[in-house]
Amino acid sequence: MNIADITELINKFEQSVAQNTFIKLTLSNKRVSSSELKNVYVKPVMIKDRLLMSFVDRFNTKDVTRNLELQDASEEIKRLLEESFLQCYLASTTDDYHLLINKKGNSTLLRKPPASTVAPTLQHDKVKQRIIDSGSNYYLHALGILNQEGKVKPDMQDKYRQINKYIEIVDGIIKDVNFPDTVHVADMGSGKGYLTFAIYEYLTGKFQNENQSKFDGELVKQPLENGEILNQTEKIAIKEILMTGIELRKELVDSSNILAREAGYQGLQFKQGSIETTELENVDLLIALHACDTATDEAIYRGIKAEARVILCSPCCHKQVRRDMQTDGILSEITQFGILAERQAEILTDTIRALILEAYGYKTNVAEFVATEHTPKNLIISAIKKTTPTSKQSVIPDPEVIKKINALGAMFRLSSHYLQELLEK
Repeated sequence: MNIADITELINKFEQSVAQNTFIKLTLSNKRVSSSELKNVYVKPVMIKDRLLMSFVDRFNTKDVTRNLELQDASEEIKRLLEESFLQCYLASTTDDYHLLINKKGNSTLLRKPPASTVAPTLQHDKVKQRIIDSGSNYYLHALGILNQEGKVKPDMQDKYRQINKYIEIVDGIIKDVNFPDTVHVADMGSGKGYLTFAIYEYLTGKFQNENQSKFDGELVKQPLENGEILNQTEKIAIKEILMTGIELRKELVDSSNILAREAGYQGLQFKQGSIETTELENVDLLIALHACDTATDEAIYRGIKAEARVILCSPCCHKQVRRDMQTDGILSEITQFGILAERQAEILTDTIRALILEAYGYKTNVAEFVATEHTPKNLIISAIKKTTPTSKQSVIPDPEVIKKINALGAMFRLSSHYLQELLEK
């Protein structure tokens, strides 16, 4: 094995740490495909006034964090490159380096201009890490979540926590979803855009990191010392995010579009219109946060009709079923109290929504969004398409699941469920 390039990369890593220019290091492209260790991420962290290197070992089912002294970190990076990985990306504020190794042990080390010239903030590893960083997002300032010092305002703590939790849920749900090269995202009922901007930034960052770990067009053309061209060069897919926020209120649409331009979010736009009727060309990921009453049904309907790969809805209000629901016999004991009748209507509404999604080919789940002390609207319905979307005309509901839905409706004497009505038109 040619260790000269590995040694040089380690030297560049140590120099960047000594010069306080080191940002991060990523190890990827497993040598053994069956290995459960997928990636290793390294970043600096300050613990009790000691600068350490924080290693995050990402396995199929868990992440393991360990903090090492610089010398130990260098030795560990060298070991991982020799035994476990074929690629390493070193990011610093002055230069970036990309080490590529092929199966035969031949390697090349490429120097690139820095992707970022901003040094990371060193934080204690026990500090709660948020997916949405409160210190570096323009839109968080513009939307009034952060004060002038870049700290979350006391009265916006719940909103900030809610956004992060939603992004955390999205991160867990979409990690194994096979998205196309251009990912179309729709936020149905975007409001002021809190979640829309957060989702867009998260997705662009996520896929940018994934793209960075692949051979890009320039790297593909770089020969090794012996003239051999690196393998794995033909299957390059650089993902792009195109996101649309749908909102009825024109003033919010206008202000959000201005903010998107100011933030440099070229793939993000906002449209004025209703959830049910606004024209959308494609939808791969559909989200709806607290769409009131039947607006949630309209959002789910749009996702099903578009055969979106992922649908995420956090319902708000359940008036339609609450008005229509009737009980007799022993069931009337549950609904004799107003608040319990309201909760029963919520359970019934969201159960039917989840079953309808299941009937139309989705793997569904209903879970707590955030704790009730932060918001009473704390459920999220997630749905992942079981098969790759084909023709928009081929969606036929599972008759066995439809039977269950009809049985529930009969039990509570529902004349209809709005989502069913939409899908049966």
